[in-house]
Amino acid sequence: MLVMDNRYAPGMRKWNLRFGLTSRCNIRCRYCLPAGPQGVITQPSLEEAVQVLQAGYDVGIRRVHYTGGEPTVRRDFLDIVRAAKEIGFTQQIVTTNGYRLHRIIDEAVDAGLTRAIISIDTLDEQKNLFITRANFLNDTLRSIERSVELLPTMTKLSCVTMRSTLDELPAFVAFAQDLNSRGGPGQLAIKLNQFFPSNPAQLSDDGEQFWKDQFVDEETILAALAKAGELKPVPRESIEGDNPSYNYYEIGDTGVKVAVLAMFSWNYPCGGCMKLRISPQGLATICISQKNPPKLWGTTLDEKRALFAQMTGYRESPQFEEDFPNRRHYREQLGELRFDKVVGPQKPIVHFQSILTRQQIESQEV
Repeated sequence: MLVMDNRYAPGMRKWNLRFGLTSRCNIRCRYCLPAGPQGVITQPSLEEAVQVLQAGYDVGIRRVHYTGGEPTVRRDFLDIVRAAKEIGFTQQIVTTNGYRLHRIIDEAVDAGLTRAIISIDTLDEQKNLFITRANFLNDTLRSIERSVELLPTMTKLSCVTMRSTLDELPAFVAFAQDLNSRGGPGQLAIKLNQFFPSNPAQLSDDGEQFWKDQFVDEETILAALAKAGELKPVPRESIEGDNPSYNYYEIGDTGVKVAVLAMFSWNYPCGGCMKLRISPQGLATICISQKNPPKLWGTTLDEKRALFAQMTGYRESPQFEEDFPNRRHYREQLGELRFDKVVGPQKPIVHFQSILTRQQIESQEV
């Protein structure tokens, strides 16, 4: 069900292989994973990873997006990127926290990497230390700078927007404007992601309280962003590597592009994306809400290829729209497609919606 303009803009239905290379992450952001040891780490072997790439290419996919966990912690990450280039992928994107990227980016570009999406929620060192429980903001900033210098396409910052960081949005715009003025081959854009409850951290009482304290609605995000300049809507098709779930803006006369994702405020509408998602556990899905996804690990290349052809063909057929007319961009098992099933009671989306409803009622009574 479509609730936003231009969701199915002409030419935007391009398949993307979204490949979770590992469930391991080298930091413990408060909105993502609980503190302490992560537990069981799952990831495909190099051979399995190359088979996934080959099967995806054989059914017509030309863009691969590596996620995790943190994909660059794999010692064979560059081997995977090289293999994808040799197979024929023309676009290779990585989402990363930036700790390691600046150390390997020269090799990564030679291997075939074309874009980086770098997670950074604050420019303040103390806030960053609190949010990430790690002390490598300078590494992240260096990775951003090197990406803009070397990568041929748009580098994007991925920011979880929280109440404690709202006042930094103008600083983020100024940061991007400065880097864009240096004349690198690429440009820097910003993705603002509403803090919506979708990770294992929110299953604990402390994690839920952190979400309650930090959540801000779309109206508040846009008002804070507008302090950097007028928000001028931008056609989605003009953005390199666009995501159909985001709304895009240009900020005043800065030239900086900002994408806003407020899924919780929008009640998780389907964005109409064409993504074949492969989790670190080998689960293959064509919709984030898909029930009982098939598992790839242990299958042959021919079996992977046949499964991908069946799944992508079904997603493109009218039957898919008829079977799932009211699908939503939400998975009730929090974090499952990245970190596998989490032991313990789950919290459905209505649980978090009821929290905000209670807060609104209480604020009106005061």
